[in-house]
Amino acid sequence: MVVRVIGIGQRAAGDDGVGPAVLDALRAQGTGEGVDLCEVPEPSALLPLLEGARRVILVDAALGGGGAGTVHVLAEEALDARDIAPISTHGLTVGQVLGLARALAPDKVCRDISIVAISVERPACLAYGLSPEALAAVPRATEAVRNLVAEAS
Repeated sequence: MVVRVIGIGQRAAGDDGVGPAVLDALRAQGTGEGVDLCEVPEPSALLPLLEGARRVILVDAALGGGGAGTVHVLAEEALDARDIAPISTHGLTVGQVLGLARALAPDKVCRDISIVAISVERPACLAYGLSPEALAAVPRATEAVRNLVAEAS
């Protein structure tokens, strides 16, 4: 089974695009065999991707948890206990989607899910491209993902 890395966010929504930006960095550097890179615009699109992998690594923007550009590596069970909040305009958070997936298919959803969250400032308006702080965090978040992939090997 593969290690699946899922970047969550919309590229045309400013810092919400940090998840896809980390995927771009991973693609540019190469990931080797056994790593599946996926991009989704919002958390509810995660449902079908949480099955059929030995480890799932989610990469997303979050509010709080230190200054903009801070990178957090969280286990699934710590997601709701931290002082960070996902950026979502779609109603469901990553934690809610993971809970829903476990309720719908408890025996199929990957048991090893980690989250790499990049703290960003609350968006004031729609913008294309990342802020300097989010852009500076991409290499650190990419390295965090690489470490999680290596642990799964």
